[in-house]
Amino acid sequence: MFAVLKRRCARATVAGFVLAAGVLGAGVASAQAQDTYRIYVANEYGADISVIDTATDKLVGTIQISGRPGVVRPRGMSVSPDGTIIYVAVSDFHPEFETPEDKIIAIDVRTSQVIREYRAGGNPERLALNPTGTQIWASLEARAQGAGYDIGTGENFVSFRTGIEAEGVAVSPDGKWVYLTAEATHTVTIYDIENKKIIKHLLVGNRPRVVVFSLDGSKAYVSAEIGGTISVIDTKTQLVSGTINLGLDSRPVELIVDPSGKRLYVAGGGTNSIYVIDTDTNKVSTTIKENMGRRPWGVTMTPDGKKIYTANGLSDSVSVIDTQCMCVVNTIQAGRGAHSVQIGVIPHG
Repeated sequence: MFAVLKRRCARATVAGFVLAAGVLGAGVASAQAQDTYRIYVANEYGADISVIDTATDKLVGTIQISGRPGVVRPRGMSVSPDGTIIYVAVSDFHPEFETPEDKIIAIDVRTSQVIREYRAGGNPERLALNPTGTQIWASLEARAQGAGYDIGTGENFVSFRTGIEAEGVAVSPDGKWVYLTAEATHTVTIYDIENKKIIKHLLVGNRPRVVVFSLDGSKAYVSAEIGGTISVIDTKTQLVSGTINLGLDSRPVELIVDPSGKRLYVAGGGTNSIYVIDTDTNKVSTTIKENMGRRPWGVTMTPDGKKIYTANGLSDSVSVIDTQCMCVVNTIQAGRGAHSVQIGVIPHG
């Protein structure tokens, strides 16, 4: 998140953006107390993005990505290091064909406008930015590829082979490595950015979905939806050093490390739960389930670590969790098929 969040351009007006009076919100690790934080929820079946003000936990706007819901779908998102631009992977439901809908869009958090589009043929599913915010890395599901794009020029400067059904993507905190999961081959492809070469395809749990790095980059955590596990990868040896078993019914997808680095929060879509893992012991310390929405897949957190937001795909909602009580304190209506969730910032002044 903010190690991930810590870690512009033809302007196109976003059709259908409705903004409530006196809003704007989201956040970044380096953000000041006066900054405004805003949550973005990619609604896969609604072809739009819900916008939530974290100060009030109210829905304050909707950004329409396409007028063809059920055909065009926004999915994975990433955020610039300063938190002011949200990047969204957009595709359709027919990965066998390359269409103009296969693209990455950039949304300015301050204006809620699309400020750039990047061509990304091959059904882009998830995204990650490098620590300096100069590159976008994408998983191209239909092509079984990973791809790197120059944010300034839009150039697709590299593509490389992954396993089948490329999905999750993360860039290491030092900017040296791209880790990219592949669902059908149960692998993580490790790519050396500087030397432009694949290091290995590493076998992990059954149907890996999302990968995140620890704050210091010494570990990577990979959720396996069908396996019900989290694989822990030692990034020095680039081998699996441990496996955290959540149960076959858990179906984990997105996961996030808190600002202290001590906790890993995992969205369990199968059990309508958030699993809280102690990163020192790799043990589940708490399971948050009461009042959760149905099929949480996405998860993000405010920079201070006080609140968690989940994207719940079957209840079209966002659950708000207080990390002090480890309990759900609010539910916010989102759009159809809430898939992923991300946080951005409007800097004060």
